[in-house]
Amino acid sequence: MIPTPRRALLAALLLFPLAACSTRPPVAEEEEGPPPDLPPLPAVRRIVLAHVKSGEMVDVIYFHNDTYDPRAMQQIDHLLRDRRTGQVGRIDPLLMDFMFDLLQRTGLPPTTVVQVTDGFRSPGTNTDLMRNNPNAARESYHLQGRAMDFKVPLLPGAALGEIAKTMQRGGAAFYPTTGHTHIDTGPNRTWKTR
Repeated sequence: MIPTPRRALLAALLLFPLAACSTRPPVAEEEEGPPPDLPPLPAVRRIVLAHVKSGEMVDVIYFHNDTYDPRAMQQIDHLLRDRRTGQVGRIDPLLMDFMFDLLQRTGLPPTTVVQVTDGFRSPGTNTDLMRNNPNAARESYHLQGRAMDFKVPLLPGAALGEIAKTMQRGGAAFYPTTGHTHIDTGPNRTWKTR
């Protein structure tokens, strides 16, 4: 049976959308949606970060007068720099809000010292880390200044990780072999760790 022009047009109209679907690139499972409704944070936010190996410490009010303080954020950027290369990356202010909120939910004051083990990473450092560490991710949020690994000596890391997972501010996991907790401002998720 030879298709009539009307049938050919009908078939094209029905099949074209299906063909278009089959050629679309796959959508990432971790695509970010609208942020969840988060509890409001105080109008003034302070954070105390320390890099134990270098002895450096930053104690800053990073948010006040309805805005993030640029000088305070520069100090945070510098402390969380790539320790291998010295490269300074811009740290996502929402990462500091995640950390501030985590401390607040545990009942600890904002003067609590957070011991940072890893912050921003350059691509070269991340590549080297992936060669030697099965936990390192190729597209780590550390590369974007949106992740940090840390310890809070006053609290068990496993407890911090569990609380962080419930907060809906991004990714969170506890690494028992190193005793550090990871948080990031990517999509809400967690993963198996070693």
